[in-house]
Amino acid sequence: MANVNTNEVINGLYGFVYDENGKELDTTQEFEFSDQYTKVEIDLPGEFYTKHKVMGGKLAGKVRFLKVDSDLQAKLKADPTAKFNYIGKLADPNARGQEAVVIRGLSFDANPIIGWTLKENVEVDVNFTADDWDYLDTIAG
Repeated sequence: MANVNTNEVINGLYGFVYDENGKELDTTQEFEFSDQYTKVEIDLPGEFYTKHKVMGGKLAGKVRFLKVDSDLQAKLKADPTAKFNYIGKLADPNARGQEAVVIRGLSFDANPIIGWTLKENVEVDVNFTADDWDYLDTIAG
């Protein structure tokens, strides 16, 4: 039987994203950032299963937020090659603590200029890559 305090399961309601100026992107609906490993397959004599070796990786993610202004689009139009430092944070008050990462060299893959669907909130959904990251806070197990 699992011995988990369900109140300590982190609720995404308490997820926050901050831009390069420390401004909270307060309409963020979804945020994801991961280290994606590049692997090669290695076949060995007498081994039924293919082995794998990590050869490198890339940092990538996505953010989705409700559109309330054109700030991001204007920023990307002014400099499509700009790189930013963002912070992603989970700070559920019922959790054992908070987790936060700084994402360095964040670069957007596209500039979502305009779009909508009738009778739906307008959301901006954009993928990004990054150059580096570090923990600012972690939650101990």
